[in-house]
Amino acid sequence: MKKIKQISICLLLLASISSIGQTMSSGVVKYKMTSDNEQMAMMGDIIMTNYFDKDNVAVEVDMMGGMILTKVYKKINEPNSTKMTMDAMGNKYEIIELDDNAAKGVDMADLDNIATVTLDKATTKEIAGYKCYKATVTYQDDKTGEFYVTDDIKMTSSTKESKLKGFPLEMTIVTPESTLNLKATEVSKDLPKEAFMVPEGFEKVTMEEFQEKMGG
Repeated sequence: MKKIKQISICLLLLASISSIGQTMSSGVVKYKMTSDNEQMAMMGDIIMTNYFDKDNVAVEVDMMGGMILTKVYKKINEPNSTKMTMDAMGNKYEIIELDDNAAKGVDMADLDNIATVTLDKATTKEIAGYKCYKATVTYQDDKTGEFYVTDDIKMTSSTKESKLKGFPLEMTIVTPESTLNLKATEVSKDLPKEAFMVPEGFEKVTMEEFQEKMGG
């Protein structure tokens, strides 16, 4: 359970950094996530879903066919509103009092920390029904990225402006330790009413209390 907890938090936080603070008009983007990391591979198919409107964003990571379901919620213009839920085989917790420091060290998809972007609009592919072009990315540390972005989905930033202007429907992020790929499989304008609501039945805990309950 401890290992599952660590993988879930890592995936969820890197996923949330790739989308929290940004918004389109309203809708859902679903990604399939793959990695050469052995522990992540053991989790089977990993699905990441972004829900968004002009005021809110939520990012959900589904592992092991729904047995491990982790989700981050945030109000775009309220930096201290971040909260996380985790349902691990019936153990349901709502983690409160999160801040940006909680994501330090696992922000592999941190769009705000991009150093350079080189666009190649001649290299294109269709992803989830959208025409995308290539963007080669370097970060302010030792990460690199190869993205495919579309201009047909608009996004803005609630914090500092990202150097990446298109909306990414595929992201391949390379670190010295591993390679992570997220590719959109579905884009929908149909936003569930409950997308930004924490379901009933989750026990509210701090991150420290959550770690203790999940084995340290």
